[in-house]
Amino acid sequence: MTPYLVVLAVGLGSYAFRVSMLVVAARSTSGLPPVVERAARHAVPVSFAALATSAVADSGGNGSLVPLLAVGAAVVAVRRTGSPHAALLVGLPVVWLVSAVLP
Repeated sequence: MTPYLVVLAVGLGSYAFRVSMLVVAARSTSGLPPVVERAARHAVPVSFAALATSAVADSGGNGSLVPLLAVGAAVVAVRRTGSPHAALLVGLPVVWLVSAVLP
């Protein structure tokens, strides 16, 4: 088995594992409980904040301005729009732009 097939098989297995719960929940007749649906709205901004926090913690103080600015911009965008998708639409471009401008 070539390394490419191994990577492809592991990628497909990982994808199937992650999607399996969504498929099971979608086929359920009762759907998700209301508390899970309310919590799911915040999954995107929380994930973005967790990634940024780990980047700040791993940097040891160097380069921590980039994720902090991105998180700040994402928080402002989510507060103004009420959409959790705004965290990615605003936060990631801020990361890219600030990373390109700052050394």
